Amino acid sequence: MRGTCKINNRFVIFSDTDNDTACVNNTLEFSELLNKNNDIEENLSGLSIIHTGDLLDKKSPDLQVPEFWEELRKKVHASGGFINILAGNHEQEIWQKINNGETYGLPKHSLDSLCDLIESLDLFYVDGPLLFIHAHPTVEFLRVLLHYKNVTGNHLNNFNTDHYKKAFKSVEALNQYSYTKGRPNEHHLLYDPENIEAYYRKNGSEIAALLTKLEIDCIIHGHRPQRSGIQVDHEFSRWLPEIRMIGNDTRIRLKGIGATLVRMDVGRAAQVVFINQKTANKKTRKKVRHLLRHSAPHSAVHHQQIIESQQHRKLKNQIDTMSEEHKYQQLQTESELQEQRTSHLLLQEELRERDELHIQTREKLKSFETINRQLEKELLERDEQQQLDEELPIFEASVLPLENEQQQNVLNLINEQALKVLESSNIQLQQSLEESNHTRRQAVDYLRLSHEANQRISQELKQCINDKSEAEKAHGLTLKSEQELKQKAEQPRWVWNVYAAIISSILTAVVILYLF
Repeated sequence: MRGTCKINNRFVIFSDTDNDTACVNNTLEFSELLNKNNDIEENLSGLSIIHTGDLLDKKSPDLQVPEFWEELRKKVHASGGFINILAGNHEQEIWQKINNGETYGLPKHSLDSLCDLIESLDLFYVDGPLLFIHAHPTVEFLRVLLHYKNVTGNHLNNFNTDHYKKAFKSVEALNQYSYTKGRPNEHHLLYDPENIEAYYRKNGSEIAALLTKLEIDCIIHGHRPQRSGIQVDHEFSRWLPEIRMIGNDTRIRLKGIGATLVRMDVGRAAQVVFINQKTANKKTRKKVRHLLRHSAPHSAVHHQQIIESQQHRKLKNQIDTMSEEHKYQQLQTESELQEQRTSHLLLQEELRERDELHIQTREKLKSFETINRQLEKELLERDEQQQLDEELPIFEASVLPLENEQQQNVLNLINEQALKVLESSNIQLQQSLEESNHTRRQAVDYLRLSHEANQRISQELKQCINDKSEAEKAHGLTLKSEQELKQKAEQPRWVWNVYAAIISSILTAVVILYLF
C-alpha cells in the first residue's frame, strides 16, 4: 500500500459485532487502549476507530449498543482520537422495517432515536489509500464514485452527505444501497452477489482499474463471516493484484475478540496486525503495542522531512516553470495582440482608401453621364438641323454669314416660323393619313359585307328556282301552294335594297380615296 496518510495515522477496525459490546471492550483492553476500568489513559491523537457496520442485530436491536458506542466516542474524542461507525445491511433493514410499521416492541421515541442514529451513519469512509466499507464494493458503485469525483472535484467522503443520506427519504430510494442479495434491480449500486468469487473473476480487472483511478489500494470490509475466525488477507489477489482487500468479519460475537489494526507511516510500508482468537497472545500484544505507539520512528520522521523538502523544491520548480511559461505566453499574447492591432489599422486605412476611390468613381460616372446627355442632345440638334437643311432648301441662304446681328435675328425668326409651319403641316398630314386609313378600313369592310350578301342572295335565288321547278312538276298542286310559291319568289326584295346601299357606300369610299 502507498503510505499517503498522515504520520501516526493508526486504525483499529471492527466489523459485524451484532449487538455485542463485550468483544469490543476485550479487543480494546488487549490493545491496551482501555484499562480494566474501561478508561483511556493514553493520548490517542492520530488514532481512528472504525466500525464497518452491522453494529446491531437486525432481528432484535439493542438500544444499549448505541449508548455504549456514544460513551466510547466521547472518551476517544476527549483523548484526541476519532470514531466513525458505518452503516451495514442490518442498520438499513432496521430503518426500512421501522418505516414500514415494525416496532420491535419499542416505544415511539426509542424508534425515532434509533432511526436518527441510523440516518447519521456514513455508507463508507476513505482515508488516504484506505477504503472502509461494510461489504465488497461493486463495479457500479465504484463507477458512480469515480464520476462523482471527476464531476464535482469533492473528496469521496462528501458522497455520503450529497447522495447516500438523501436516500432516506423513502424505503425504495434506500434500496439502491441496501446490499440486497443478488441484484434485484439494475439501478442498485450496492448489492450482495450470490457468488462473490465469480463476480470478482468477471469484473476484477475493471474494479482494479476504478480503484486505481480513485487512488485506493486497500479495502477493509466485513459482512461475509469467516468460519475460521481469522481475517482473510489479499482477498481475490488473482484478479486484484495491486489491491489489498481484507475481510474483517471474524464472527467476533462468538469468538469474543477480533479486529484489524493498520498503521500508515509516510515513507514506510503499511503495517497490519490481525487480532483474533488464534492471535490473542503476548507476541501479538507486543506487535499491537508497537503498532499503536503514539510516536513514529525517528527515521520515519526524518524521511518525511526529506520527502516534504523534496516536494517543496519540486513544487517551487513547478511554480517557477509555470511562471516563466506564463510570462512567455503573456509576451506572445501581447505580440499577437499588437500584430492584430497593426493589421486592423492597415485594414481600416485600406477601407478608407477604397471608400475615397469609390466616391471619386461615382463622381466620374456622374460627369460621364452628364457629358453623354450633352452629346446626345447635340446629336439630336444636329439631326434636326440636317433634316431642316434637307427639307427647306429655300432657307439655305440663311446660313450664310450675315453682316450684322439684326439680320441674324431676322433669319432666326424666319427659321422658327418655318419650323412651326412644318410641324403644323406634319400634324395635318398625320391626321389625314389616319383618316384615310380609317376610310380604307371601312371600305374594305363594306366590300366584304357586300360580297357575303351577294353570295347569300345567289344561294337563295337558286333555291327559289329549284323550288319553283319542283312545284310545277308536282301534280295536284293547289292554289294555296301557288300563292305561297309567288310569295317565296317575291320574298328576297329587301336583299336587293341592301345590295344597292352597299354599292353606293363603296362608290363613296372610292371617291374619297381618289380625293386624298
